[in-house]
Amino acid sequence: MWALILFVAIIPWVYLWSVLPFRFLHAFSSLLSKLFYGVFNYRKPLVESNIKKAFPDISKEELLSISTSFYTHFTDLLIEIVKGVTMSNSAFKKRFKVVNFEEIEGVLDSGKSVVLMAAHLNNWEWTSALALYTRHPFYAIYQRLNNNYFDAFMRKNRARTGLHLLPTYQTKATIERHQKENKVALYGFLSDQSPTLKKAKLWTTFFDRYVPAHTGAEELARKHDMAVFYMHLEKVKRSHYKATFSLIAANASQEEEFEITKKFLRLAEQSVRKQPQNYLWTHRRFKHESGKTA
Repeated sequence: MWALILFVAIIPWVYLWSVLPFRFLHAFSSLLSKLFYGVFNYRKPLVESNIKKAFPDISKEELLSISTSFYTHFTDLLIEIVKGVTMSNSAFKKRFKVVNFEEIEGVLDSGKSVVLMAAHLNNWEWTSALALYTRHPFYAIYQRLNNNYFDAFMRKNRARTGLHLLPTYQTKATIERHQKENKVALYGFLSDQSPTLKKAKLWTTFFDRYVPAHTGAEELARKHDMAVFYMHLEKVKRSHYKATFSLIAANASQEEEFEITKKFLRLAEQSVRKQPQNYLWTHRRFKHESGKTA
């Protein structure tokens, strides 16, 4: 009952804010970022700690610059998620550009499914726009929301672009069924978060920190011999993004175990270094780091 009451109370406001122009939303975001950083101190110690761990030689001035810019991007991300509720597909394509996606489309056209690996960099939520650029089904792997009403709302809303949201607990069985049915598809994974220790199969370096890494995307790609691509997402300007793609493995089953995951993390680190202020520093990526070396 409380889940429904919360849903009914919040959704009208989401729609109200979603129809507002970006000009107004950006002004509100700029104000909100100052409140998050200077007043509420929202996860500020964690953000600064993560940045210093990734860039140990950073100066105080550089840390301040990245931190404050991060909060501006973070609140931009929040308003972009809300704005996306009512954005048209043409508006998505205008604000989420892709480069060389035809390489992925060519692999899909050849009859081979593709795993797309990405990081929590820039607006990964708008990756749903990729469904507008392909003739093949696109499944984004996600963690199901506890509130069933919000979960159903999100799934329905993302479907406007043609995206299919696939809960993590259904991913393995769904992909296996698709393989048996010879169904070619694109599967998107965000693979840069830290797994629970009991599920960690690989420890490797990320920003010179020895940490556990998610290997689920690689394991599925190797088992079904899919191609694996990396998506580099760049923020061109406020609420405008550009995605480019690079091949990690043409035939995943031929790669050495964990090599795909290690390649992904190296690419993700390169992407973050280009726009460090736009990475999700509020998550505890280094919470299980070890003093060991790779």
